[in-house]
Amino acid sequence: MKKKILLVDDEETLRWALHEALSEEGFDIENTNDSVKALEFTRKTKYDLVISDLKMPIMGGLQLISEIKKQNPDTKAIIITAYGSVEAVIEAMHLGVLDFITKPFKIEHIKRVIYRVLSDSALSYLNNNVSSAKSVDNDESKIDLCSQRDVFFVAKDTTKTGGNIFYDFVEIGKLKAFLVGSVSSEADIKNVGVSVTTIFRYVLKNDNSPAFLLKEVNHYLCKNILKRFPVSLLCAVLDARSQTLRYSIHGEELTCFISLPDKGAEVLESSPFPLNMFPGMAIMESNASFVAGSRVVLIRNGALSKVLKSGTITADRFKDAISDGSATNCEDMAKGIKLQIEGLDESIAEEKGCAVIVSCSGFEAQTSALSEEVMSIPIPIGNYGEILEQFDRKLLPLVADDCERSEVVTSVNEAVLNAASFAYHKDEKGAIFLKFAMLGDEIVVEVSDHGCGFDMQTYTEPDVTLYKDLTKKTGRGLFIMKQLMDRVMIQSSRETGTAVHMAKRVICNEN
Repeated sequence: MKKKILLVDDEETLRWALHEALSEEGFDIENTNDSVKALEFTRKTKYDLVISDLKMPIMGGLQLISEIKKQNPDTKAIIITAYGSVEAVIEAMHLGVLDFITKPFKIEHIKRVIYRVLSDSALSYLNNNVSSAKSVDNDESKIDLCSQRDVFFVAKDTTKTGGNIFYDFVEIGKLKAFLVGSVSSEADIKNVGVSVTTIFRYVLKNDNSPAFLLKEVNHYLCKNILKRFPVSLLCAVLDARSQTLRYSIHGEELTCFISLPDKGAEVLESSPFPLNMFPGMAIMESNASFVAGSRVVLIRNGALSKVLKSGTITADRFKDAISDGSATNCEDMAKGIKLQIEGLDESIAEEKGCAVIVSCSGFEAQTSALSEEVMSIPIPIGNYGEILEQFDRKLLPLVADDCERSEVVTSVNEAVLNAASFAYHKDEKGAIFLKFAMLGDEIVVEVSDHGCGFDMQTYTEPDVTLYKDLTKKTGRGLFIMKQLMDRVMIQSSRETGTAVHMAKRVICNEN
């Protein structure tokens, strides 16, 4: 039988996007932008899950969930919001809300949360595989306890403590921030994990200091969780521009290092003191260089941590697991390190709760995926539309913003049209060369020919302030290029022809 889900959100675009995505997954979906109507729906139909926005007119999400729980205590609930706060998280947890997701979020992320929340067994959560979540094998010995979530690959053992790990990832402009946490088996992983990751996202809106964030988390845990149990936590912020990783690590069971592209490994400084012990404890923060192709590796194993810190073995012991393809293959790296740990001393290999977490999020060297590609357009132009479409397709994997990509294509269009108009004499055959590349976060384009050219010393730019000049091909083209691109330069001579150079800073796709 299909699981019934009710979506309640006054943001229409988001609501219908979720509706369509979850319908494709085989769920029976109803949605509304009215919390009062939503309550009426629940009186007529018993839903397996209610997904509600936090702030809505008349009745907010928490009040709605409270009323629904009075009618149907077994109905599961998820809150989504752009206004997460620590107080809201605490209240939501008291109401029995199973997850608290802050906007913006990826559809794939909320799908994984829904499958976990709706799962009748912990096995599908451990598998964490959306495509197979509907047919989970109940034989625990067959579970692959390596799971991929967003930008992490986790290899862990089969013990109960192996599951007490949570993690989150947020992009803030050019910064990438991630959090990895571990709690003892005494804790309720769902409540602690949801609370800590919500604080993580909420604090990052105002301050991206890892030390400040862990200080806020520690204060929250000490204030709101009466029972004292250790919470180990890594918070790191990666700045691609400065190639720096700022980080804060607390908990003696955690060992963190950066795997380098040359197979080397640099251990990161950490504090042995876990969180949730004393509210006023000092939180340390450190910096490390982070070159392109590096990866952050976190190992949860108290016995291993002790021998690494004593110098008995070093992080380079795991360099064999950092293969040549490790920059793009986090799965092999995590599994390889896990296997090497199992081959060490028996006291290290058999420690319960051992896990290896590899961050698949980094940045690549600032080189062009296009490698300065050149397209040759013969004159006269016979397939002009296809050429522009081909150029647009080549930009698609690199330029994330559709509008920016369209502006680049439009500027190239004008430059090519101008070249086709005057580059070669009548009945003369030739070619226009379109050269383009990514340099950092700029798209650089050159449209050139080997035609008749002109004398730049006598060249004067048309007066584009007058409308009549915009109708001229040269005036119109130059005006549009200068409006749409950041820089435009023309070089020309009768011997070499003409070259129009253009550059535009764009939002690049992450490859």
